[in-house]
Amino acid sequence: MDVLSDISTRTFGVEIEMCNLNRDLVSLPAGYSWSKDEEIVNTDGSSNRRFGGEVNTPPLRVTSMDDIHGLKAVYESMVSAGGVIKWTTYTHVHIYAGDLGVEQLKRVFLFFYICYPYFKRYARISEWDEKVTILMPPPMEKHYEGVLAAQSFNDIREVFTNQSKKGFVRHAVNISAYFKTKTIEFRTFHATTDFIMAMNCVFSAYRIFYYAVNHDIDDFKSISSYEDFRAATGLKYETPAEMTPLLYQGNPYSNIETFQTKPIKYNSRQASALLDALKTHERKELCIVNGFMYYYELFFMDKVKVSIYAQDPYCHLLYLLANGKEKLKYDGKLAWLEDYNKDTPERQVALALYAHRLQKTFMSKSARNDSIFYALKIKARESIEKTEKSAERLIKLLTTCEYKVGTLQDAIAEKKTIFFNYGKDKQQKRTIKLIIENSDLAMPFDLKRNDYYELVESIPEGTHFYFISNSPYLDNMHKLAMWNASSGDRWSAGRFLYSNMPSRVNQVTTSYKHSTIEVNETVPPDDINIDDSNILKVMRVDAGCLHALQKKYVGKVDQTTRCTYAFVVMYGKYTLGGFGFTLPQLKGYDLFQLTDFCTNNNIPRLSKLILFCIQTRQVQMELSRRMHKLCEKVISCAYTHKPVSMKYRGVYNKVKEHCTTSYLAYEGQLGVYASYREVIAKYQKMIDNGKN
Repeated sequence: MDVLSDISTRTFGVEIEMCNLNRDLVSLPAGYSWSKDEEIVNTDGSSNRRFGGEVNTPPLRVTSMDDIHGLKAVYESMVSAGGVIKWTTYTHVHIYAGDLGVEQLKRVFLFFYICYPYFKRYARISEWDEKVTILMPPPMEKHYEGVLAAQSFNDIREVFTNQSKKGFVRHAVNISAYFKTKTIEFRTFHATTDFIMAMNCVFSAYRIFYYAVNHDIDDFKSISSYEDFRAATGLKYETPAEMTPLLYQGNPYSNIETFQTKPIKYNSRQASALLDALKTHERKELCIVNGFMYYYELFFMDKVKVSIYAQDPYCHLLYLLANGKEKLKYDGKLAWLEDYNKDTPERQVALALYAHRLQKTFMSKSARNDSIFYALKIKARESIEKTEKSAERLIKLLTTCEYKVGTLQDAIAEKKTIFFNYGKDKQQKRTIKLIIENSDLAMPFDLKRNDYYELVESIPEGTHFYFISNSPYLDNMHKLAMWNASSGDRWSAGRFLYSNMPSRVNQVTTSYKHSTIEVNETVPPDDINIDDSNILKVMRVDAGCLHALQKKYVGKVDQTTRCTYAFVVMYGKYTLGGFGFTLPQLKGYDLFQLTDFCTNNNIPRLSKLILFCIQTRQVQMELSRRMHKLCEKVISCAYTHKPVSMKYRGVYNKVKEHCTTSYLAYEGQLGVYASYREVIAKYQKMIDNGKN
């Protein structure tokens, strides 16, 4: 029997993801292992190596009862150890593909691209999975064209190479896995705790694999409906359903926040929308759980009856100081505050609030932080007295309202109207750490974590729950208001006020504007001769301006990152390209060259001209002024699996010790060219040498 149709000889593997389980209680047969790369965020928002995780199987055969019984036992053991699933856990199936030829590997992707809508429907791929570049981004035309034109495995490899940690774009049907594990990875399926449903995923992957490698592009294009797709492939299995995200899903465009959102700061528009919702629902009391710096509590204290359930040690310290239950004496780095200390609650609160201002200056040792700290210290008395005056309303709040230390679950059990803020503010965490290390304070409390699994579904009847989120997908609640993202970044789904109680939808908008593009985006013609140094210009621009150009012209990545220091290269009215830097992560370098690119055209060696412009004295002087030191060396990465980068070769030096399997590291020298005249001369010489 042909190996490309014999299921008994082709092995498979599964990545099994579950939250909450205690790894110590899971029994793994020989060959099974916990993934060292994947950490699962559990339903309480925690992530560690003990609870939750991904189990990787060895190569298994569907015709081996021992293999199947062993896999079933692992599923049962993980569930018995407390395993549950959520919206960001998956069943990834690997099918061995080491015996495929180039054309057969191409067919797998071409089938996936041409019939993607049917794949999405069959596997129930979620919208948020598509938005996140590290999950299941939709296949793009550039990938289709690249695979179609590929003549070798290396050509295919280059099509999917990118800047991610994995080194490749990974689609729902991930043929990039071939280059690391000699498998096709089917990332298409949601997680399940049901072994039968898991095997449905395995059998589905086999059917897709065998259909793809044994048919051609004309067959794929002849499929014109979902019914045709099911009939052609023989797919007949039920696949795991998508799940409503838990409260801590954030911006679905973010590789980080779709898994766990950052805390959302206080905003007066958000507070006003919440007040409107309370009026609509005729609520005259509000319990605020985990309010950052008491901003929401202060907004509502004169409007409704406010109660507080504290979950933050720093906020709790302010409560203790305001009520005279704690008095601090400072030492160490903050010993000088004793010159301004008093036993009154007003001064105790003022000093604790002042410490919040100081925490940034102690984050790292630098001349800049030292100078800021020195300036603050000179104005300390004046600042502390002003803080004491402005804290009067906060003290009134903390001495008159109902106050408890408790979890969200505690509040839901005891209160009828609840507003909850997710997460812990980093500045408050740093402040309480600073105070504990430099005073006689012990940790105010150690609070049990909130758990969000089935939380909304378990809210008692008659209880009103409100929550602000950057996720549009919390469909177990009602959207009461929505705003544009405050950052003005187009890669955002917006912001939403949710409630478990329905109301009319109020369209609320915030004012913002995108960064103005300060350069003419005219692309030069392919036959332009770049030989006039008088019209060559490197412009410092706003980071948003360069980011817009990155999104338009950077082709190696699917999502770009803003630079700290941004520049655009102009030639008269034409935009040639741009480059940008951020702070380095490696010692010995002044900056990390995050991006350098040219506009889409066929001008010879234009990418090298951009590198020459980076090496001008003008750029070096600009960077040195902004960094407050002489900048000489930069490091950059070329995302390729080839041994050298043709763009950087001959201009930058390869740094072997920093190269990985996903990218090459190159070191560049700033200040090489004293003028644009030297840059043009270098570029023209390179062009002439290429012609000879």
